[in-house]
Amino acid sequence: MKSTLSVPLKEQENLKELFRILDEKGLEKEKGQLTELADYIDSMDQQFGKVLEELQTVKQQLDQIQEKGIRQSALKVVAKVEGKVNDAKVQLAVIKAKFMDGVSRTLTRFKEKGVLAVSQTIDFLGIRQGLMGMKKHFHQSVESADRGINRLANIGDELHGVKTHLGNIKRELARKEPLAAGSRDVEKGAVFQVQKMLYGTMGMLESMEKKTDRTIQRLDSLGERAKAIQRPSVKESLRSLQEKQSNQNQESLCSLREKQAGNQRRSSGKKKAAVR
Repeated sequence: MKSTLSVPLKEQENLKELFRILDEKGLEKEKGQLTELADYIDSMDQQFGKVLEELQTVKQQLDQIQEKGIRQSALKVVAKVEGKVNDAKVQLAVIKAKFMDGVSRTLTRFKEKGVLAVSQTIDFLGIRQGLMGMKKHFHQSVESADRGINRLANIGDELHGVKTHLGNIKRELARKEPLAAGSRDVEKGAVFQVQKMLYGTMGMLESMEKKTDRTIQRLDSLGERAKAIQRPSVKESLRSLQEKQSNQNQESLCSLREKQAGNQRRSSGKKKAAVR
């Protein structure tokens, strides 16, 4: 069998077997919930690859900026976004491992006891916490990209000003009139290309954040169900104690009645013997 973390979830043999059992037991709702979660994890795997590839292309584009200081400032912007994306990717690997571990434990319990306790054997609450961490990383990466785009705009203005100033020095040496700085064409040059690519990356990250949020909302009902199973309510506990006490009282009453009836039978038998 292939490595769990290198194969799409829906191609994992354990998950295929669990889906087959859920179909046989008519547990369509449980199967649907697991399918949605597996689809989310697999799609995020692919999206991370696209985003990180796009950021590598942005770095290559930065090589066209000749001024070393400006290039380094832009690289810091990209590195910050890349760091947050990698943090989210690591979190996804943890979620994937938790999910498959739960699938394995579900199958084991079914084989041993014939019970499919999906809400207990899969750590939906832990997975939800992991998704919340991913959402946070996505949001921070979007904010970093947005600030980076603005920072690059300032860098472009600075670069334009420096070029104009250097050009005027040459004109002065040639005894020509200096030129006014004028406005920069914001849609030209290497800086603009980097901004445009970062904006596209930011859109991808926003989409991943929204998809993660929708998945969290779908897991809420599963988390509540698992929590209720693992931690019975006070009312349920009291009801269980009352039922147990009631059963014990009924058993004691029946035992007392049987004892009294036996005593009455023995007493009646003695009276009849005495009459004779």
